[in-house]
Amino acid sequence: MSRRVEFDRFQFDPAAGRLWAGDDELRLTPKAAAVLAELVAHAGEPVTKDALFAAVWPDTAVTNDALTTCIAELRRVLDDDAKQPRFIETRHRRGYRFAAPVSTPDAPAPAAAAVPPSQAPQRPESPAPAVATIAVLPFADMSPGRDQEYLCDGLADELINALTQVEGLRVASRTASFRFRTIGADVQAVGRQLGVGALLEGSVRKADARLRVTVQLIDVATGYHRWSRRFDRAVDDVFAIQEEIAESIVLLLRGGALSPREQASMRRPAAKTDAYEYYLRGRQFLPRQTHEGLTNGVDMFERAVAIDDTYAPAFAGLAMAHAALYEWFGSSEADRTAAERASARGLALAPHLAEAHVARGCALTQSRRYEEAAAAFEAAIALNDNLFEAFYYYARSSFAAGEVARSAELFRKAAGARREDYQSPLLAAQSLRITGREDEAHALRVEGIDRAERALQLNPTDARALSLVPGYLHEEGQTARAVEWAERALTLYPDDMSTLINIACLYARMGRKDGALDLLERAVTLHGAQRDWIEHDTDYDSLRDEPRFQRLLAGLK
Repeated sequence: MSRRVEFDRFQFDPAAGRLWAGDDELRLTPKAAAVLAELVAHAGEPVTKDALFAAVWPDTAVTNDALTTCIAELRRVLDDDAKQPRFIETRHRRGYRFAAPVSTPDAPAPAAAAVPPSQAPQRPESPAPAVATIAVLPFADMSPGRDQEYLCDGLADELINALTQVEGLRVASRTASFRFRTIGADVQAVGRQLGVGALLEGSVRKADARLRVTVQLIDVATGYHRWSRRFDRAVDDVFAIQEEIAESIVLLLRGGALSPREQASMRRPAAKTDAYEYYLRGRQFLPRQTHEGLTNGVDMFERAVAIDDTYAPAFAGLAMAHAALYEWFGSSEADRTAAERASARGLALAPHLAEAHVARGCALTQSRRYEEAAAAFEAAIALNDNLFEAFYYYARSSFAAGEVARSAELFRKAAGARREDYQSPLLAAQSLRITGREDEAHALRVEGIDRAERALQLNPTDARALSLVPGYLHEEGQTARAVEWAERALTLYPDDMSTLINIACLYARMGRKDGALDLLERAVTLHGAQRDWIEHDTDYDSLRDEPRFQRLLAGLK
């Protein structure tokens, strides 16, 4: 039996974060439900902002905007008026007070609406031990023309995004799990390398307007299938298929169904089928972070929104692609403007979509509107406090703004949200070193190097690892190894922006000033560069008195 409280015409279950008006359940985001639970627990008494931050965001760096967003959501759901409140009073400079009388009857909370048996997720025949970690492998293309890789990857990627919304479940990132596209049948070895207890694998067959998706959930410890399902549907049902798979996985791994707030947070906006397919094609290009890849991504996202101009994820993807092009490839004013326009449209269409807030934050960062960007990132975190991209790009934005200490904590959060990512612990170490916290920086450097070494075991030509890590190897006294990695990176990727910039930083710290300046000038000539990051990066300190460096910096935007 779940203990609930009642006020006015509403019933609220604080433990589950569920709210009803009579028999109708009202959806709340997880953080808004947590704020309401804290206010109701102290009904009639003022609750300070500090107390709310401590209760709802105990390990997350957020500002007032995150709390304000939650209060606004609660007032909207409760139909409350901020000027003449019946429920939530604002106490100026102090916090908030829940003003309505609250009672605690003994009756259980209303049950969730029944789901027809034909639509309900399949339950395991017998209880299975809880598995808190899962990886979703790229789905195999079984279509007649073997031309649906974008759809296979897109379905797997969407499932990854959906499962990250589930409390108590850690999901391996796309970057990690998609390295196992051609590994074969040794699922136990794959699971051990990914550090997960379960693997989801599957296949997709698309023929004309029909879609067949087959999925299997495999226990890594035993190698046995715990669940399998085949969906034969119309292509238009792809969104329902994704939701059914996610719900079934949660039933098996956590032993219980999705809570209403988890259902709400993981539900994706629907789109016209052709628009969705172009969106998935665009998503394929984004992780490549090359000029060609990002340009192709822009083309795909633009086709998606031309077909369906109400599809917010496509606008968010378009904004991310333009923002990356602006940051890494030429700083074109057209890209900056396009990123702002697309991000604003995506956010207007789906204000409760965390990725739309991330895209907005990235676009605002490129315009140096750092305070507004911070508010956008914090809104994303309030919606999904396990979203790697929100912490990672917020950290990069903070560093560019000169908020180096804040960037360190945010990079740490990113490292916790995606435990195989090597970039975030290394960049956290950089920020900590700049702020004089060398002991903490050393520990994160070691962690980041270890993660990068594991990544290189899976992909020995990982350009980002080969170029980013050498500077940190040098700081750890492994200079010969740093130079070896750097030379491999330059041999493999002589024109790559990240390679040129990172090896220039290494050479600058080693005192090889001419080599560093040669690489920096090549990077700026080929791609352009961002002045803000270079201004705050102490790796360039040995170059700041050099006339070549001063001329280069003066020419940057």
